Amino acid sequence: MGMTDTATYSKRRDLMIQSYHDFITDLQEEGPEEETNGLSPDFLEHFKFIIKSKSLAEFSPLNFYWVNLVDNLIYVLQMYQDADDEGLTDFWTEGEYAKAYLDLAEQGEEPVSITSQLIPLLEGQVLGFYHWHLSAHHKAKENPTLYQLVPDIGDHDLGIRVGHSHMIAPPDAHNDSPSLPFWSKSFSEGIVSIDDDGGELVGGIQPLKAINLDGKAIFIKGSTPELDKYSDEHIANINKAIQVIKKSSPRCYEALKTFTESIILIDEPGIVSYSLQSLPGYSNINVAERDFIDLVDDLIHENGHHILNAMLNAEELIEEDDDKIFWSPWRQSLRPIRGMYHGYLTFCWAFTLFIDLYRNPPSELDQSQMEKVQMRFVEEFIMLKFCQDQLDHAFRLGKINESGMKLVREANKLLEQESDFVDKVVASKLTSTNAAKVSELQTALSKADKTYLN
Repeated sequence: MGMTDTATYSKRRDLMIQSYHDFITDLQEEGPEEETNGLSPDFLEHFKFIIKSKSLAEFSPLNFYWVNLVDNLIYVLQMYQDADDEGLTDFWTEGEYAKAYLDLAEQGEEPVSITSQLIPLLEGQVLGFYHWHLSAHHKAKENPTLYQLVPDIGDHDLGIRVGHSHMIAPPDAHNDSPSLPFWSKSFSEGIVSIDDDGGELVGGIQPLKAINLDGKAIFIKGSTPELDKYSDEHIANINKAIQVIKKSSPRCYEALKTFTESIILIDEPGIVSYSLQSLPGYSNINVAERDFIDLVDDLIHENGHHILNAMLNAEELIEEDDDKIFWSPWRQSLRPIRGMYHGYLTFCWAFTLFIDLYRNPPSELDQSQMEKVQMRFVEEFIMLKFCQDQLDHAFRLGKINESGMKLVREANKLLEQESDFVDKVVASKLTSTNAAKVSELQTALSKADKTYLN
């Protein structure tokens, strides 16, 4: 089985799904005791109820995100009980609660004391995210649950996601806030109610727009009110890009259909598209300063991250650390092993996409776009080959284990199979402009090799 075989990446997704079920089973069988130091009695009572919910029985990206919230809470709780000041400081300062932590630290509070004050925020998000996104219906008992908006799934003040396929526009009286005091939701009635200083405000639920991949709905959500309001043009471009991929690169299309679940439109100049390991299948696609070829590339590149993250969510492939000792030709800087490993395997998908587009030119692309396609698969091939010695070195250092190296070898084999074809294109098919760019790239990589790798 090769890197782009359907059976290979379907099996990898299955491993991630199994890891989700294993985690849920462990929580159900070994959940927190009735009295757990650091957790509130109200949370423990509530959690014991929701962990048995039928809505957690099946895997979904949002369910997987929720178990990561639970896992973070368990992780912090363990460090809190061990009085691990360094670990607690690292956790709080690297996430969305950094400002709250630093404000308390500036007042002279110690890490353990600060953590006791911030753990309720983690508890609240575990409960709030469950009721907002995962439960079929919820009515708060005595107090609302506090849901903190998650921008990575498209939340913003005027269009907050509800579950996988819906959103609400909160009432005008709702303040701009990163959190929402949530009372209840009802899909049958099409409403969500939120707390307003003791009163109740109602917002309407509406379905998200979607594109269709052979019967699979990929939901689209804007990260700003403007992108939600004017999303039709972007959706048309995404549909066109997907049809180009389907016609010219069936193997990339099959991978996209298997792993991509939702697309979040972002409009942030200078920011690359991105995805999160904790949110399988959610691609944040930047529509700022990007042309059509870039859009096609971003869809497959982020899907490549989803494929790799499925493996990383199921088993350990690399020994992660912060040692920046590997030169990335894409970033043109030294990167830790995670950056190099992700870069190599995801840009292999970009190479696959562009060589397929070159061999099977879609009618939708004009000559200048095809010249960009030509340059992209050639430069990706050159940069990927440059990385192979570094990955071998990482394996010898123990930063990549045998399972992780198996994926690298699959990618190596893919490149080797295309080597003669790429050489012929470089020798006689490049435009003069692209030939000059290739020569410049090769010179830069030769210099980097002498500077950083010897």
